[in-house]
Amino acid sequence: MANAIFKGDLAEVSFGKETGLRCDGATWTLTSSTSNTSLITIGTGAYWHTGSSTVVELPDNILVGCVLRIEGGTNFSLDSYASTRRTYYITANDTSLGTITVQPALVTSATQAAGSADNLIIDSFRSPTFDSGMTDATNGQKIKTDQFIGLLNEFNLPEPIIDVRKQHVIGMGRDVNVITSGREMLEGGSMELNAHNLRWLKYVLGGHTAKSNGEMATTASGAHTVTERPLNCGGDATVTGRAELQSASGTAADYTAIATTGTVFTGLNSVSSTTGTNVLIGAKVASVQNTTTARLTAIAVFATNGGSNGGIIKVNNSGSTSYAHYTSVVSTNDLVGVSDIDSGAAALVLAANKCVVVLPPIGAAISIGDTYVNVGATIRARFAAGDYIQIIDKDTHQIPGQDDTAPTVFKHEIRRVIAVEGNNVHVEEGFLFAHAVGSCGVDRLKYTSDASKGSPNILASTNELQNKVQHTLFGHTTQPSFVIEQSFRNSDSTPGGGQLLRLYSGCKATSADISSDTEGELKIGVQFQAARHYTDTGNMFAPHRMFDNTANTNVNRKVSGIAVNGEKPYLFQDISLNVFGKSILRATELSLGIQNGHTPRWFIRGYQGSSLDTDQVQHGGTHTPLDITEGQREYTFSFKAMVEDDIFWEELRTRRHHKNTNDITFTINKAGAASTRQSATITLEDYTISKADHQIPADKGPVFADIELVVRHMKVTENSPYYIL
Repeated sequence: MANAIFKGDLAEVSFGKETGLRCDGATWTLTSSTSNTSLITIGTGAYWHTGSSTVVELPDNILVGCVLRIEGGTNFSLDSYASTRRTYYITANDTSLGTITVQPALVTSATQAAGSADNLIIDSFRSPTFDSGMTDATNGQKIKTDQFIGLLNEFNLPEPIIDVRKQHVIGMGRDVNVITSGREMLEGGSMELNAHNLRWLKYVLGGHTAKSNGEMATTASGAHTVTERPLNCGGDATVTGRAELQSASGTAADYTAIATTGTVFTGLNSVSSTTGTNVLIGAKVASVQNTTTARLTAIAVFATNGGSNGGIIKVNNSGSTSYAHYTSVVSTNDLVGVSDIDSGAAALVLAANKCVVVLPPIGAAISIGDTYVNVGATIRARFAAGDYIQIIDKDTHQIPGQDDTAPTVFKHEIRRVIAVEGNNVHVEEGFLFAHAVGSCGVDRLKYTSDASKGSPNILASTNELQNKVQHTLFGHTTQPSFVIEQSFRNSDSTPGGGQLLRLYSGCKATSADISSDTEGELKIGVQFQAARHYTDTGNMFAPHRMFDNTANTNVNRKVSGIAVNGEKPYLFQDISLNVFGKSILRATELSLGIQNGHTPRWFIRGYQGSSLDTDQVQHGGTHTPLDITEGQREYTFSFKAMVEDDIFWEELRTRRHHKNTNDITFTINKAGAASTRQSATITLEDYTISKADHQIPADKGPVFADIELVVRHMKVTENSPYYIL
């Protein structure tokens, strides 16, 4: 007899990012309107529309409650958000018809096709990621929830709580006469993990930068080999898979063959073929003109996206990669105004015979929250869904609270590509920063096999982290939202074919605690709220998570956030703690708490939830919160340590305020050499002690102090084997 019992050991949970959706001009139509609603049809050309059919590859009603706006310039100027600030609530989306219903009705008259400048945008909050690179479910419905939550000890789902309103009516007796359903809340979401990385602090803090060395590394033979050519170089099949040619094996003809007129620059046709000279596809420094100008061989023309107005240079030095900025390029092939991004990078660029790559520029400025990058059609064609795009920016960001110090965090960002279309590369998470043309450059990243150079990996033999990705986390005014996917199946079911699948969208981390003691692992507890609960009881779409079809190779394990040899947790014995300018050697426990002060928000509005009768059930409609807004943030830090001197008592007695000096740091390392291991440092800045409890021990043993501190802000840096968190 078949076992139809849903069991805990067959429960699965994963998460994904919330992205939003975009339709460029001329890819959608206002089909019809009533007095209160409008029907929009998504057409061919939109990346989330399948070819010539009418299918939009999203589950029915998954977008209910999302906010839609129009950037109108051609046919929808009356609804343009920029001039009217009009927004619309989505009340239904139909997969088979390719339609979206919004309320209130658009001002523009019915049956109007979008013009070339009429862009349709669905905001990211409550909108799970669509990925054009996914394998279709049987009915073409896609949701990207492939991210590994972590080494879970406990997980509690936010469960719906309905505010039932009871009406007592005079003259109708003592009993309740009318019962109505009021607001719906989703409360109680929490998880506790043994931390194998600190990715969840991104969702708690909100601020995040990331930088990778990119596809450039030195082999034992001295050849600088990467998986593919740089973005801005074309070439023929004879050089595919090479970013640098060695003259010992190459000829002048090889260099000429690489030349690609009309992309970003032309040629390596002037490069010498002297035996033993390594020449990178892109440029070679021929001479140094002055302290800020490098004369290059190999660049005749910057032809795309305004690269001549300034941008980013990548330079290789014995296998390490650094980035610098230049302000312009002149006809003599001089890169002018070269300056540091990474320390010492400018000096490397200005050194004769160094090889550099000039990164392609962006085609248009990136605004905060944008989920796409305009790189032009030529560079866009070099990207595919599943790649990663890196923005290297010369400009810095001021961490909130550090108002009396110079901005020190560079606005570097890495995003996973979910679709390519026209001039745009679409990404799975909106950009945190604005990026100006001339201030930044674009690099493409890919995960390769663990033995390859260029992408991050951890060697099994030594536990060394190769080609590390540098992540910086800090408190920000807003936090990214995410979606949780959870399913139950019975023991006779195929893995991944969840008989009961639930999606919690519009999730935000409300608080977190990081703790460790002599028991062993560093633990992270995260509490979160959700805006919406969506249930699939009809097997309408297949889950796409790392357990089944994502982590089937070492490369895909890294994509999901569980790199081989990187899944081991941080351990207590590998923590170094420094407080008050002193190394605390005899601490037995520590705890860091973060409170975000979130509040779910309901608003008076008239739209109703979808009336489509399917097996996919959206909960709430108007009853769920439209937003979860951030409030005041607070940090607390405490630890327990054996008393060895009077420093704790003196700090309490003198009430000293530590600002810009003696930062609290605790660094966690994994196994491996100090310079090449996965590690993280949490830095607490601007703090004062609030408690230093010295009690007489009942067992007459050593005296321990319980120390509590109030902290103004914090920063986290982690060397990681992952492009994204």
